[in-house]
Amino acid sequence: MFGALAAISASAAGAAVSGATGVSGATGVSGATGASGGTGASGASGATGATGSTGATGPSGAPSATNASISLNWGGYAITGRSSVVRRFKHVSGSWVAPPVTCTAGSTTYSAFWVGLGGLSQHSTGLEQTGTEADCDANGVAHYSAWYELVPAGPVTLKLAIAAGDTISAGVSVDGTHVTIHLVDDTSGASIVKHLHLAHPDITSAEWIAEAPSTCGSAGACEALPLTDFGTVAFSNASARTVHGTAGTISNPDWVAQAIALDEPSHGGFGVRFFGPATLVTAVPTILEDAGSSFAVNWAETSPAYGPGGGPSGRHFPGFDT
Repeated sequence: MFGALAAISASAAGAAVSGATGVSGATGVSGATGASGGTGASGASGATGATGSTGATGPSGAPSATNASISLNWGGYAITGRSSVVRRFKHVSGSWVAPPVTCTAGSTTYSAFWVGLGGLSQHSTGLEQTGTEADCDANGVAHYSAWYELVPAGPVTLKLAIAAGDTISAGVSVDGTHVTIHLVDDTSGASIVKHLHLAHPDITSAEWIAEAPSTCGSAGACEALPLTDFGTVAFSNASARTVHGTAGTISNPDWVAQAIALDEPSHGGFGVRFFGPATLVTAVPTILEDAGSSFAVNWAETSPAYGPGGGPSGRHFPGFDT
């Protein structure tokens, strides 16, 4: 059973919430700092990755975003209300290209790319999302799929064939308790629309995320799974609309945009806890471009310097300290 791991921001930690199905699980939660606040949670499944941008190469060469919150499983951008102002979002959409991921025999890894509403708040119990996933099995073979999830329910794999290099467009809309999921493979022309019901949707944030899927135990404890080397995934055509009709890109001044950087220490149990990870996998967003409608998330693996007490120098991973 695969599930979601709440993301850890620089200032707060959230709780894991959901489970996922399929060869890979995905989706979780992100953290935000400052006025935009905390972390949330979610789960997901399916398969497919992303890279590049619709009809363009995307901002993959742009510098990294500054003042990013640190998460164990999310990398990308989220938007929410300013300070004590609650923004309620009705729709979120974006595009990406399924990336040709790098797989290594003997190493099972996972990655998910999605747009969604909710899940950012530390106290959130909902997240409505859809996307694709790109995972590597132990034989070094890549698997791509598509999925949606309405937390607290588990993820559902969509019957939509995805291949590396396909351009994907996705959207999530919420009207009361009615949720519409729309996923299109622009390359093949295939599309799926789902009209669903959710008793208590969370619409206080919107996200465009590259994620390390997570696995959760029966007691609810979750751990991020190894992140697939997806190289660069570029999001484009990013937009959102509030219930009051305000629409715009990620950088619209009517809401707060929060960059989120994924920092995932290598798995190793005792070794990670006391001696720090042998490597650190990151997924860091670039600055926003095209009037705030596009950005890239870049995968990297480094050998961090160890600080006192183990772990990367100057960094802290609350999810691995408990």
